[in-house]
Amino acid sequence: MQKEEAHTDGECIMNAIKEIQGQLACAKQGFEQATNDALIDGYIYEIIALQKKYEYFIKEAKEMGLTARKIG
Repeated sequence: MQKEEAHTDGECIMNAIKEIQGQLACAKQGFEQATNDALIDGYIYEIIALQKKYEYFIKEAKEMGLTARKIG
């Protein structure tokens, strides 16, 4: 049962990493297109927060010995 939990935890971590990568791409695109100072600041804070989350989940994945599977 513990092996199933680890597998599920690993899948959750990898899914979180993929989701954060997508959110980062969107935030960076929004930043590039923003012209309002408040929006620019908002995107900067969002990007920083997402990068911190990404770093956390990457660290967790490394500690669990997870690696990304190559597709193709």
